[in-house]
Amino acid sequence: MKTEITKKKINNKGGFSLVEMLVAIAVFMSIMTIAISALITIISANKKAQAIKSTVDTVNFAMETISRDMRVGSSYKCLAEDTPGSDCLGGSNSVQYTNSDGVTTTYTFNKDTGPVITETKSDSPNTPIALISRDSNVNIDNMTFYVIGADCESGVGPSCGGVKTQPRVIITISGSISVNGSSDVSSFNLQTSISQRSRQ
Repeated sequence: MKTEITKKKINNKGGFSLVEMLVAIAVFMSIMTIAISALITIISANKKAQAIKSTVDTVNFAMETISRDMRVGSSYKCLAEDTPGSDCLGGSNSVQYTNSDGVTTTYTFNKDTGPVITETKSDSPNTPIALISRDSNVNIDNMTFYVIGADCESGVGPSCGGVKTQPRVIITISGSISVNGSSDVSSFNLQTSISQRSRQ
């Protein structure tokens, strides 16, 4: 009798069957496939977010550099060909002013060739500085400078009536960002307004 009970106990110590093992492995592989796919998606989204942040930071830095210097300048002038005065309510791709050191500075948006945005100073006209270079990740479609009130800065313009105005410049910039040449493109639009701090 004891021998039979012992045999039954020994027989009850069996492992998983082959079918159970295959089902467990299939379930595990399905879960791992889903988890790895989610991880790859998260990594890809993170890379895209970092690239977008880096590009937008570059554009923001360029606009902040322009704004900081232009605020304390004077003699704002729009360089549009069809604008006789300094103001240009229709916008231009280039603006000029005299900075606090008395140096004439020009910012230009170059759509087709060379750096996207350049800074040229009258004391070194042959060496323009690239504020934003062409990058495979960013495509700046448009950058427009609007100059308002510069014609009446001194109050002597024909339409000023002896009234001085505080000139200001509005800068708008729009473009798109693609990460590593992918078809997923994110667009951006930025705008800043610059008011002259010191009136002459």
